[in-house]
Amino acid sequence: MPAVVAAVVAAVLALALVLLLAQPASATAPIPGSPLDAYDKGIVYDVGVHKIARLAAMIAYTLMVATMVLGVVLRMRYFQRQVNRRTVYGAHMTLALSTLTFGALHGLTFAYQPVWDLRLANLLVPFTGGLQRLPVGFGILGTELAVAVGCSVWLQQRLGYRRWLRFHQFAYPAFALIWLHIITVHPEPRHLNLVALGIAAGALGCLLAFLIRALPSPSRLRQGSFTNSVDGIR
Repeated sequence: MPAVVAAVVAAVLALALVLLLAQPASATAPIPGSPLDAYDKGIVYDVGVHKIARLAAMIAYTLMVATMVLGVVLRMRYFQRQVNRRTVYGAHMTLALSTLTFGALHGLTFAYQPVWDLRLANLLVPFTGGLQRLPVGFGILGTELAVAVGCSVWLQQRLGYRRWLRFHQFAYPAFALIWLHIITVHPEPRHLNLVALGIAAGALGCLLAFLIRALPSPSRLRQGSFTNSVDGIR
């Protein structure tokens, strides 16, 4: 298991490094889907829709990071002596639902931005959009995987707790896909600014949470794990 976890982490970091070091094909070409791109194509660009999409994306990312971290807090016995476990579980579920809501709002706004030429089918089927098909596909696939992880809560009794828990861990690949979407769809996160620092801090926090979850301490291994399915996500 540690070898598999290390391979996954190394692959994600290697891909991120390649994307961060990649140079744009043309420094003067407008960003696809940007206001300048719309101007060059003679298409009306709605600045208000753009601001809503940007704000929804920032809120969704912040909530997603908080959701991931709280999921690991549920696993750690130290915090259970400080905070009621059911309180943390309720916050985890609320944040997860809010994350999906703002993520869906972010995606839907682009259906009202003519330059992207996106239809509902393009927002449901990954890698079928016109502009920036690969980066947009990362975001759609990651969001749909996160929705599947969230909906699996209602199947916990049928699947059994341990089997459900294995599926629930697909939340980590979902986060990785969404993070790839963020850093590939626009150059802003790849430059030194407050937005990039916030995105990097969130990614590092989730990476740390992933490592804590994937590589449990020897003391927790000796103590065993919780089996009460009502107590939730670990």
